[in-house]
Formats: sequence, structure tokens, C-alpha cells
Amino acid sequence: RSVTVTALDEEGNTVVLKPQGFDATIFQHEIDHLDGILFIDRLSRVAKDIVSRKLTKMNKQMKRYKARSLA
Repeated sequence: RSVTVTALDEEGNTVVLKPQGFDATIFQHEIDHLDGILFIDRLSRVAKDIVSRKLTKMNKQMKRYKARSLA
């Protein structure tokens, strides 16, 4: 994997970076933050369904835990 990033340095000069591998993934992740994209937006429909079910289960568990600790 690779990504090309064009930016300006502190003096206004254009800088082109071409990170690869894990570094490219990190750059893309941070660029996505700036664009308002979450990692779940890039998941397949099946993966989103799996994550959704797990989060729903965790939410129910947390509600039960809170209810017990307040009783």
C-alpha cells in the first residue's frame, strides 16, 4: 500500500511524501480524520454488521453492569 501526500512546509514550500506500507496506513487514517471519515466507513457490509452486533452486545452488558452497581 502507498499514498501520495502533498503538503506545505513551515516556509510555504510544497513537499511531496510517498509513505508505503504501515506508514501509508497511518497517513491515510489521519487524512480520513481530517475528511470526517471513520475507519468503520471503510469496512465491508459484513464487517459492519459484525461490529454492530458486538457493540450492541457490549452496550447491553454495560447497562446490566450499571444497573447492578446502582442497586
